[in-house]
Amino acid sequence: MTSIIKQHSYGTSAFLKQDHGMKIVMNDNAPCVEWSFRIKELQLWLTTLEEVMVKERNHGNRSDLEGIYFSLKAAHTRHLQEHEDIVTDAPTADDLTAYLVAYAAAVGGQG
Repeated sequence: MTSIIKQHSYGTSAFLKQDHGMKIVMNDNAPCVEWSFRIKELQLWLTTLEEVMVKERNHGNRSDLEGIYFSLKAAHTRHLQEHEDIVTDAPTADDLTAYLVAYAAAVGGQG
């Protein structure tokens, strides 16, 4: 792996170069991690957080739960855009069919 560090007026960014591309590890002086979630579980977690965060009485805990919720919600929004991109730009009809069948099986009808 190769490290790339960029310093800008707004802060430092760092990346790891891998076979499949770049992975960000710091953005604008803030360490970060790229991670993936299975969408079915992500949707369940969002529902759980929606239910429990409104019941949380401790302000600090509720704020943390809301932060987790909105971060996961942003990941879900990105998923929806990427899904639409795949559906729109599938190379062939067979590729699109294979993708949609796998998607439906994995997500279980939830979108």
